[in-house]
Amino acid sequence: MSNLNWKQYFDNKAETHGASVKSSDYFNEESFFMQRDHTLQWLGECKGKEVLDAGCGVGAFSEPLVKQNKVYGVDFSEKSLEHAAARGLITQTDDLTNLHFEDGKFDVVLCIGVIQLIEQYMSVIQELARVTKPGGTLLIQTLHKGSIQRKVLRLFEKSKKFDQMYALDELKSVFTQCGFEDIQFLKMYHPFKFVTRSSGDGSLSNMLCTSFAIKGVKKR
Repeated sequence: MSNLNWKQYFDNKAETHGASVKSSDYFNEESFFMQRDHTLQWLGECKGKEVLDAGCGVGAFSEPLVKQNKVYGVDFSEKSLEHAAARGLITQTDDLTNLHFEDGKFDVVLCIGVIQLIEQYMSVIQELARVTKPGGTLLIQTLHKGSIQRKVLRLFEKSKKFDQMYALDELKSVFTQCGFEDIQFLKMYHPFKFVTRSSGDGSLSNMLCTSFAIKGVKKR
């Protein structure tokens, strides 16, 4: 889909489902909360920070961070941002390839379930790196290209969201190019509820991993 079509898609989902996590594209609510809880726990303690949720949707993923942090949310779906603002995020419409924030503004930058929808993902990651402060953390969650399950689903699911998937070493290379170190992975295995953590590939876990998060610390 084009960016315009994705905007209409998520505007319609927010119109239909409101602030519910059904406005996102997770398999179901249980899957959403399982992945959110594991990912935020893996992110580590986050208190008194400036946080960016890039492509925040209705703000459900970063909502737990609002109480103790200043959380900004950007998205191109105005309807979704209405719900994100109600959750306490500081919201604005913005282009993830050209964010209206100064260099190094954020201690933590999250980008959850977004880059599989965007063809120019390199430009997005470079821009997210730009607004991450030295010593800050960038965390991206996306679909895994090497997943056996994903390969089977592609035979039946014609949506473009399955056309943009990524290998772990592919994104690790991009993170390194963008100036990040201490790069780690959180691997998820839908429909199972457990996750594994690693700093590199493991052949068996790599094949079974359906989605993953990658995080790194920006060099000072």
